Amino acid sequence: MQSQNTNQNTTNFIKSANSSRGYADVLIGLQYGDEGKARVVDLFAKDYDIVARFNGGANAGHSLVYNDIKLALNQVPAGIFYPDMLLYIGSGCVVNIVKLAKEIQKVEAVGIKLKGRLHISSQCTIIQPHHILIDSMTGGSIGTTKNGIGPAYSDKARRMSEDRIVNIRIGALHHEPEAYFDLVKENYIKESAIAGVSVTDVNDQINELKTAFNLIKEYIQVDTLWMQKQVQNGKKVLFEGAQSIMLDVNKGAIPFVTSSSTIASSAYCGGDLSVNYHRKVIGVAKALMSRVGNGPFTSEFGGHQSEVYCQSTQTDGTPTYTQGLEKNYEISTLLVSDDEFELGKALRVLSFEYGVVSTRPRRIGKLDMVQLKYACLMNGVDELVITKFDMLNVYAKTKLNQAPFITKYTLNNREIDFIPSSSSSYYKTIGTQENMPIFAKDIREIRKLNDLPKEGQDIVDFIQSYTGCKVVGLGVGPERDQYIKID
Repeated sequence: MQSQNTNQNTTNFIKSANSSRGYADVLIGLQYGDEGKARVVDLFAKDYDIVARFNGGANAGHSLVYNDIKLALNQVPAGIFYPDMLLYIGSGCVVNIVKLAKEIQKVEAVGIKLKGRLHISSQCTIIQPHHILIDSMTGGSIGTTKNGIGPAYSDKARRMSEDRIVNIRIGALHHEPEAYFDLVKENYIKESAIAGVSVTDVNDQINELKTAFNLIKEYIQVDTLWMQKQVQNGKKVLFEGAQSIMLDVNKGAIPFVTSSSTIASSAYCGGDLSVNYHRKVIGVAKALMSRVGNGPFTSEFGGHQSEVYCQSTQTDGTPTYTQGLEKNYEISTLLVSDDEFELGKALRVLSFEYGVVSTRPRRIGKLDMVQLKYACLMNGVDELVITKFDMLNVYAKTKLNQAPFITKYTLNNREIDFIPSSSSSYYKTIGTQENMPIFAKDIREIRKLNDLPKEGQDIVDFIQSYTGCKVVGLGVGPERDQYIKID
């Protein structure tokens, strides 16, 4: 009897202790990126105390619009428009110090204060000059943004080169700046030489880094248990994933992936919090899919022709086909073309699908339900937000006059319900298309699900039924308030 009472007292104590603690939710992109994650984070952030990044670097361009303010964020977490919101860059991120300093100045220039709000984990790896140099030499074949992200993560795993530390954390610069800036300089000279390049801007690079570091060092959080303590004391966290599930370094199609893990479970490692505080996963997907860079894209309008077109560059490395060029196309003619490649061009222009960082045209595809269900299962998604739902009405202007969806995969004459593990297999995968009736109405002013045209409501039901996940919201336009919340 005494043992039972002891166990009951212990249980009551645990329940009492847990009742005042916070929790964490994870919000991730479920496709190939650019799903509008930052915009959804901004909408949801009011229910949290901290918005945190757990992976990626300055290659993750997020666009936010609030009143007359439009900002493209690369490293600062979304949630900036809430003045009491804490912002955290976790140890799973790699930090470009120069770009981060400029981004902080840009945010504060529009009247948004970050002092006392932004915290950068001292365990973040820094992007060094040699990382950017190597990425500029080798990243073109897989379509990287050439910001040094991949080489920085590579050095994180490599740790040493000869007798030099090549994984330098921001905390090392904070504690011993003289010694570690000298090491950054040595790494630049020696790693460049190994790559067969003689560099002449060494001192300029180091001086620029030092100047930027002096601007950001007040934001460095040296307490490696900071996040744990915040949530333990009741703070609620929304983890904001950079890139998306299909670009995950473990789950994506090699080599056309990012350099970090993008899946929901990585939030706790890269975000510096125990998994005990996890509550739910929110997934974001676009009704009109897109992808930047090379790699398999089963639902792409125009297939390989589109992939080559969108990756085409001029001799100076800038995109051949820019937004400025494409907006002069005769869109109404392209929309009724029998050629899916031409239709894809029109859809890209109408949906403004161009890279925030790279400015490259994004490859456009139909909503791939097989891929979406896979992503939901792999990440334990509890709730779905579908963005660019308003763009579905463009299909009413096409010859098809219906909304197309990919609902089945076939590989080597066998139906599969998963994503192949190799790029070559995924390229060979054939998607079967099904069409649904579509609405022609402009839905950008609609704020309630019941006010959507029946065709739109049917598509929401179809997505929920296929994926097994509840749709909790629809993006119906680019503005902050153009959103349908579904209870």
